[in-house]
Amino acid sequence: MMQITNSIRGTTGVRTGPAEALEAVGELRLVMTGLDVSDDVRSRAGWALDDMVDELCRPDPDRDVMASRLWRLTEFLQGSGVDVGPGTPPFSAISRIAGWVGPLGRALLKRLG
Repeated sequence: MMQITNSIRGTTGVRTGPAEALEAVGELRLVMTGLDVSDDVRSRAGWALDDMVDELCRPDPDRDVMASRLWRLTEFLQGSGVDVGPGTPPFSAISRIAGWVGPLGRALLKRLG
């Protein structure tokens, strides 16, 4: 039992699972509504978020796929002039998703920070 419990804990000691990552994707979608971006950027970011939701709703979501989608979204947003670094509205949700993703997510956070 202890081994299972420890395997679902994130680096902060808080449970991080697909449901929590899915909640963070929803928060990121909400943050997107407040960003000053073009309709094209908003639409493309929405597609990336939809892809993440689809993956997280699978019976066994793939962390590598989620890492790829999260990296793609952050690179797209940064390329569009959106600051997604620490202290910005998107960063909190991105960091929660990255926490579920694992090592590739932590690498993304280092790149953003």
